[in-house]
Amino acid sequence: MRRQITTWLAFSIAALGLVGPATAAQNVSYHPYRGLNEIRVRGGLFAPDGDSRYWEEKEFDFFTTADDFEDFLLGVDYRRRLGPRTALVFSGTAYSAEESTSYRDFVDENGGDIFHDTTLDIASGTVGVHFILTGADAPVQPYIGAGVGFWAWSLEESGDFIDFSQFNPEIFTDTFTDDGAAFGWYYLFGVDVPLGDQFSLLLEARWDRVDDELAGDFRGLGDLDLSGRQVTGGLAIRF
Repeated sequence: MRRQITTWLAFSIAALGLVGPATAAQNVSYHPYRGLNEIRVRGGLFAPDGDSRYWEEKEFDFFTTADDFEDFLLGVDYRRRLGPRTALVFSGTAYSAEESTSYRDFVDENGGDIFHDTTLDIASGTVGVHFILTGADAPVQPYIGAGVGFWAWSLEESGDFIDFSQFNPEIFTDTFTDDGAAFGWYYLFGVDVPLGDQFSLLLEARWDRVDDELAGDFRGLGDLDLSGRQVTGGLAIRF
């Protein structure tokens, strides 16, 4: 799945490289006194870091890793220009991934794999600041940013499991769930390519930093790392 992120990033950079010179040739740029508000719609990939006890035990016991949970992410931002080089940003993102896995070292009485499905959903609401690194007339406008917010999440494992508490371990079918919300922060790097006073293409790489303690059916398994890397591209509309 990392190859998908690399491919997405390379394709997006190439697309911006083609659009940027064409935009410059048309002498089209963002006017600082028009369209101080923006709605930005982004889509791309989210790759969990998996740096916590839950993910480590998952990799140790089953044929799965955090990399297997790389999946599509959708983001929507409202950005308000505060000046020529700064903007306030309110963002929302949604991500969902499901992976089927089996035990590494155990099979059933017929020699078959013992499977269960894991579903992870994450949604965030954040507020941050963008710092635009070029002037308003630049055909390609890079920016950096950072912010804070809350991440809501739910985790479910459903299927067949082994009960090791028995003298003779038994296979049983069940569903385990937990959910919560945690405070976190992020930082990012992005590029805007204006297509006029109203529209821009955008490419953004963002790193989320957040974790939460597992409870419910997963109590005792430590923290769940919700951190990860986003690579998204999309369209900004100014008004």
